[in-house]
Amino acid sequence: VVVRVSVSVVMAASVQVAPARRPSQNLSSPSRRMSSERMSRLSLSTNAIEGGLDLIAMEKERKKLSAEMKSLRLEFALDFVDASVKSLVVVSVLTAAEFQESHAILIGLLLVALFLSGFAVTMRLRDVSDLKFLVRHGFSRRWKKKERISGGQDPRVVRDAERRQLHHFIFRTVQAWCADLPWIVFNVNRVAQTGGGGGPAVVLRTVSIAMAGFGFGMKFAAFVNLVKLTLFAGVKMSMKEVWEELPADVKCGVGHSDTADTAEAMREAFKQCVGQIADTPSFMVVTMTADHDHRAGLDVLAELAPNVPYSGSTTCRGTLIGDKALHGGQLVAIWGIYDPDGFYSPGIFEYTEKPMEDAYRACKKAYVEFKAVRDTKRNVHGVPSFVWVNGAPDPEDRTLAGFAKALGENTPVVGGSSADNDISGKWRQWCSLNGGTITSSGCSFTLCFCSALVQGQLFTGYNATGKRGVVTQMEGTRKICTIDDRPAIEVYNEWTGGHYTELMKTTENPNILAESSLYPLGQVCGQDEDGEPFYRSIHPSQIWTATGAVQVFSDVKEGESIVMMSGTKENVVNRIAGVASHIVRTSGFSLQEVRGSLVIFCAGAMMFAGDSIGIAAQKLSTALGGTPYMGMHTFGEQGMFPDGLSRHGNLMFSALVVSSRRRIMKVLNVDTGRAVLSTDPEFERILAQGCLHTM
Repeated sequence: VVVRVSVSVVMAASVQVAPARRPSQNLSSPSRRMSSERMSRLSLSTNAIEGGLDLIAMEKERKKLSAEMKSLRLEFALDFVDASVKSLVVVSVLTAAEFQESHAILIGLLLVALFLSGFAVTMRLRDVSDLKFLVRHGFSRRWKKKERISGGQDPRVVRDAERRQLHHFIFRTVQAWCADLPWIVFNVNRVAQTGGGGGPAVVLRTVSIAMAGFGFGMKFAAFVNLVKLTLFAGVKMSMKEVWEELPADVKCGVGHSDTADTAEAMREAFKQCVGQIADTPSFMVVTMTADHDHRAGLDVLAELAPNVPYSGSTTCRGTLIGDKALHGGQLVAIWGIYDPDGFYSPGIFEYTEKPMEDAYRACKKAYVEFKAVRDTKRNVHGVPSFVWVNGAPDPEDRTLAGFAKALGENTPVVGGSSADNDISGKWRQWCSLNGGTITSSGCSFTLCFCSALVQGQLFTGYNATGKRGVVTQMEGTRKICTIDDRPAIEVYNEWTGGHYTELMKTTENPNILAESSLYPLGQVCGQDEDGEPFYRSIHPSQIWTATGAVQVFSDVKEGESIVMMSGTKENVVNRIAGVASHIVRTSGFSLQEVRGSLVIFCAGAMMFAGDSIGIAAQKLSTALGGTPYMGMHTFGEQGMFPDGLSRHGNLMFSALVVSSRRRIMKVLNVDTGRAVLSTDPEFERILAQGCLHTM
């Protein structure tokens, strides 16, 4: 109890250091700043505590089992002495007089006592052997599942100890009433009939009566305990069931290749991914740089994995995988998940003049098909865990609105807008439908019902400044004409301290993607639980010098407030690891339970980070515990905000972390091997009887 309380106090202290389930968009605000290194140390500390629970429980079990073995040895010794004295009494009686009828009764009583004692010795020797094995290996050789149930004390150890105690009480009761009491009655009566006298035989008989009386007194206590357990405590003779909560059967893997030949690069990437998973993936996210032959790559993938659903798009200059930033050449990369209890339904559509309606129709159609399959699978329930999306740049906000209309606004939509290396429009989107469908002006998506719990959020790498205004005129959805009734570029330039003064003098409507990476715009999208605002950042892309308008990469409406954001390369590099650590910390599952992650890292932020992007990959890998992840560089980022709604932004990071915890609980009877889902009626009985051991 002391050990358990101590561990609980330590874990509670950890929670106080980093409160769970308090997401904040502005992680670097003074009141909430936490470096990625500190978050990683906190996660590792929590994992060490959880892992230490098994060692603490095993040490407690060793002590208890050691005491139990000592008790068994003591009782064995007492029974041996008792049986020896009774045998001497019989021998002395038989050698001292002729055989009589009473001698037969005495011999019968001795045989009963010897049989029960011998049986007791056999059972105790077996128990002692099992206990020694249990202390040495941590599990019993009589268990069907010959390994410990993790998460502290194995309930089977407690159950087996209770069964041994119950059987012990039963057997001691039988000994008391069938061996000791008849021996006492018979020998007391015989002494009374033959008279006292002296001599060794009488002394030996008296000693045997005394020992039998002593043994009966001890065993009568066992009889009383047996009555209490069976009649008052409701303990049953049958073996108590033990059900174990099962983790999700998910594994993630990632592969990549910088080979120029697209077909060969796809083979290499797929081989690496499958090698990490050690099985055929259930779903894949596939990305390639724009300078590859995408058709050739997808044709090879159709041969390698003809029945595996996938979706994806082009990425800008490369990806982040492991502790490396893979940039500077052609690249093919695949992230896969093995999830036999899950279901993944891809789709793709072309954008028209009404992207919201396009997204709604395509998503609704896929969801109807998804439900038809879902209803035939016991493991698949409810709405999708998330929607993975890769669309062409521009209509992202309206695409998300269409998905929300089809699935509900609380269904997470995660992904990024397809990109190329030079903003020349060479981006592509694809999915596995019809052997591999490719488009340049559409959207690929996958409805993902993952059997494991997933957690994701969308974060900005920038901080809000005090410079803000109201959008007073728009042209379309992404051209800001005026701010506070003044030309937008004049106000924006003043906010930056003249950062665009020279560019405003040109007549060529200059591209400002690189310059604005230092001073993006932003919008307040809500407040977290502490009342602090969280922002989405907006990337200005062009100045319209004739009108003073500013083109941006996210939808803005007249009357909305905007604020200037600011950041540094160090912020961008450190923030992505902070995002991953924050997601793990607020998710409720530990770093040990992370199985993999999909990451969206803005292409503009990647370019802004420059040579430091490799450091970001290293920090991200550490924050995710070295599990397989892939980070795509996109021209727009989509994901969940702390308020639970999916939004689009620029210069942002979106991460989706896959855990080993099941979305729908599945429990296993460790003795019979039978599995039950939490949606099954029997699950309530298991809970009510207290048979479930949770992770």
